[in-house]
Amino acid sequence: MSRDLPIIYVRGYAGRRKHVEGTVDLPYYGFNLGSTKVRTGPGGDPELRIFESPLVRLMKDHGYRDYFARVDEQGEIELLRNDDEDSDFQKRSLWIYRYYDVTSRELGQGRRDDIEALAEGLNKLVDFAIEVTGAPQVHLVAHSMGGLICRSLIQRVLKERAVDRIACLFTYGTPHRGIHFRKGLGFLANVRDLFGFNDSDTFGPKRMREYLGFGPRHPEDRLNEIGDHFPVSRVFSLVGTNHVDYNLARLAVGPGSDGLVQIDHAYVKGSNRAFTYRAHSGPFGVVNSEEGYQNLQRFLFGDTSVRIALEKVRLADSLRDDDELLYLLLETQVIIRGGDVVMTDQREEHGSAIRVKPKDLERGEETLFRTYLMRSMRPTPQDRYSHFQVRVWILPVFVRNRRVLRDRRYLGEHLFHGVLTAGIRDDDGRDGRLIRASWASLDEDLPASGTRHPDEGARFPLRGKHISSGELVLFTRNQ
Repeated sequence: MSRDLPIIYVRGYAGRRKHVEGTVDLPYYGFNLGSTKVRTGPGGDPELRIFESPLVRLMKDHGYRDYFARVDEQGEIELLRNDDEDSDFQKRSLWIYRYYDVTSRELGQGRRDDIEALAEGLNKLVDFAIEVTGAPQVHLVAHSMGGLICRSLIQRVLKERAVDRIACLFTYGTPHRGIHFRKGLGFLANVRDLFGFNDSDTFGPKRMREYLGFGPRHPEDRLNEIGDHFPVSRVFSLVGTNHVDYNLARLAVGPGSDGLVQIDHAYVKGSNRAFTYRAHSGPFGVVNSEEGYQNLQRFLFGDTSVRIALEKVRLADSLRDDDELLYLLLETQVIIRGGDVVMTDQREEHGSAIRVKPKDLERGEETLFRTYLMRSMRPTPQDRYSHFQVRVWILPVFVRNRRVLRDRRYLGEHLFHGVLTAGIRDDDGRDGRLIRASWASLDEDLPASGTRHPDEGARFPLRGKHISSGELVLFTRNQ
């Protein structure tokens, strides 16, 4: 994938009139907003930590340049500002899809376009960015409803041409299976979809089938499919797990969400994904986060892809014969060395842990996470290895008569906990990669030199009194 490609940002839904006007007041439609605090510590208290915004970081870290354009009332591209009128447009360019300008009563006609029209307008901006920069493709980066606009472009407008025009799609908190409410409040979704005030029915199954190009009988639980014509390996879904710090919508959506989008509905099926304890938006939101930016830049510009998986994990016989052990929860943290950034954080208490039946885990493989490594982000230029750490917990869930037995274990009590510290060296053109790794917590405990592992993966046996056999496997490939 080329590193010199334009990036088009597509923002999320603005419902009320004041939110529309507030959006168009911002040159970058809100993607310039950063944050100064994070949730940290056992009590979740805020800590001062400055994040400048994804746009500022792309400009500072990767030399991107901002340009301003929009689709006007006649459907043509209007260049709003170009400080380099006598020079060429940079391929490393940032574009904001300003689709709410037409909805504004101050700047536009007060007309709210549907998703189909927005996808058509985005297609024109994609064509324009490709034409003026000379780039072969563009990256799409979207928040919330913006990801649905991008999917409508890929699935309904471009179809088979999408693979040639769109390099990849990165979504923050997008409701890929719609927005649903907690148990007992389903009638709210019915009212929303019936009246569709301010196009709020955009997040219901009927409208989603229409603008995503599905048939009227397409199953609701498969609305997050992007189609065979666009590889899911080119899609990354960032999923928020903090419902506490969102607005009052969190009361209707409930835990197991980012406050607006339920965790299970926030990713494209089969896509790369990461989980972070962030809310849907705001100062504690997914866009305004270091975790979000690190996943974004590594997905766009990474040199090496590492898929982390568990294979053929067999429990001790006493647990295999336990009829009350219905399923297992897999918790995962992946931390990149250098910035100490948590790339993904899947936990039982956040509702994001992977649920798997013991027999399925014993027979096959479960992917925990796919991380991306960057040579340019190593602590020193002389270091030939990229280092990261994988923390894995395997927790039991005991059930009797369809009820979880809370008295058989404490929250977080695990059958296995391991910390794998790994270093992966640059590709030298030979078979496999040099990887040095061990179940350890410090680099000093790693082997002095790496072992060359083939494409089948580097394998590290799991050990513990509750685990009879199984391996954590690192599969590497060039980006």
